[in-house]
Amino acid sequence: MLISQTPLRISIAGGGTDLQAYYGKAGGAVLSTAIDKYVYVILNHRFDDKIYISYSRKEIVDSVDEIQHDLVREAMRKTGVTKAVEIAMMSDIPSSGSGLGSSSSITVGLLNALYTFRGIQVTAEQLAREACEIEIELCGKPIGKQDQYIAAYGGLNFFEFNADESVTVTPIELGGAAKHALASQLMLYFTNITRSADTILEEQTRKTGDKRAFLDQIKQLAHDTREALLAGQPDRIGDILMENWTLKKELASGITKPEIEQMVDAALSGGAGGCKICGAGGGGFLLTHTSSQNLAKLKSAMSAYKEMPFFLERFGSIINYNVEGYEWR
Repeated sequence: MLISQTPLRISIAGGGTDLQAYYGKAGGAVLSTAIDKYVYVILNHRFDDKIYISYSRKEIVDSVDEIQHDLVREAMRKTGVTKAVEIAMMSDIPSSGSGLGSSSSITVGLLNALYTFRGIQVTAEQLAREACEIEIELCGKPIGKQDQYIAAYGGLNFFEFNADESVTVTPIELGGAAKHALASQLMLYFTNITRSADTILEEQTRKTGDKRAFLDQIKQLAHDTREALLAGQPDRIGDILMENWTLKKELASGITKPEIEQMVDAALSGGAGGCKICGAGGGGFLLTHTSSQNLAKLKSAMSAYKEMPFFLERFGSIINYNVEGYEWR
């Protein structure tokens, strides 16, 4: 039996420029961090040759081609595991529609677990690249590439998505005190809305040409965030989040709604320097930033919403439990 542990993420700035429709022409940039909330994939060898899969439903099948869960099916095909396995998946947060990249974390975690099951060690780059292939090319999901890369690499990173499909990963090295200060000033509040991002992202992709000026500014905000953090100026993050949110709402319909705007107003009235919805928009988690002096005030102002405390996660997908059983056949 083995267990992979793969982090979720928050995108601080640049989200949307990791879609191929944009970076294929102009190159994209995103600054994001892994957080200490995880997706777990539990994998066990079976004595018989059947495939058991447990998530929100249960599948028992005789062949990979019969699997209904598209990410499991394609990850098994990619890694060459074809039988005699039981797979269970669980998450620290709502498993879909959170805006924290859970789908890509599942894909990366599946690949990591399945390759380890076969005794094959792979790099973070391979996990991220193959997760992108599975989700975007094989499953046809209208998503970008940042989620797979931050899930595989972990840490706080500046990602550049190049037109030739390569990805440049630059870690943002902060000291322990600076990292703790940044984490303490960022807070996540649940909107009580989960949603599929597909409709929003499909519209955003269609409108990329018309919205390129907004996306150019969003990409610049990723660079600005990197500069602020390296210069020891985390207080600038609030303004960056607010500008990113203002621009983001121009990209597609459905990114915001009255309930979300009410939540944003409550945060700003409570002392937040800025905030934005994580992920594609429409629901999930609201990311806020405030100064250390305003933390208590903000928590009071947002008491009607469920907070999810978190810290920055150093590691990407790991195998945190591995007891050898039968050799895979």
